[in-house]
Formats: sequence, C-alpha cells, structure tokens
Amino acid sequence: MGKRMRMTLPKKEEDLQKVVEEVSELHNHHHHHHHHEIEGLDEILHTIDVLMDTMNTRLSDLEEKIGKLREEIINLYKLFGLLVEAMAAEDDSHRKQVLTKAVEILKTSIP
Repeated sequence: MGKRMRMTLPKKEEDLQKVVEEVSELHNHHHHHHHHEIEGLDEILHTIDVLMDTMNTRLSDLEEKIGKLREEIINLYKLFGLLVEAMAAEDDSHRKQVLTKAVEILKTSIP
C-alpha cells in the first residue's frame, strides 16, 4: 500500500498567516468564478422565461385561430347540407327556403 502522509500545522505565526492567505485567495478565486457562473445561469433562466412567454403567446394565438377555423368548418358542413337539401327539394318553395338559409349562413360568416 501507499505511504500515508502526515500533515502538520505550521509552527511559526508567519507561516500560519501565509497558509490562511493562500486559502483565502483560493476561496475568493473559486467564489469569483462561481459568481460568474450564477450570472450566466441567471441570463439563461431569463432567456428561457422570455421564450416560454413567447411560446405561450403563440399557443394562445393558435388556439384562437383553431376556434375560428372550427366555426368555419361547421358553417361549411351546414352549407353543404343545405345545398344537398335544396338540390333534392321537389318544389321550388322548399328549395327557395333552404337556399335562403344558406345565404344567411354566408352573410354571417363573411365579413
């Protein structure tokens, strides 16, 4: 097995003070480096927060657009149904009534 080293404390006050200063410098250097890492982390977290807000805004916009498209699709199905009904109508009175409903749907869905 390897030889175990024995650590001893400095006996002179000057030597002890030098060790304290070296440890203090090492700690301050590490603390300074750690401080820059935290600033970088804060910047990354801020960027992620901004990106999340942007994504949520876009999602809300898409949900609104999907709702409008859903209404348009519903209106198209209603129109197709009314047109089929108008084509199958045996008398002109019923055909005119169904086509009038179709026109009303078009008026309400076209700005």
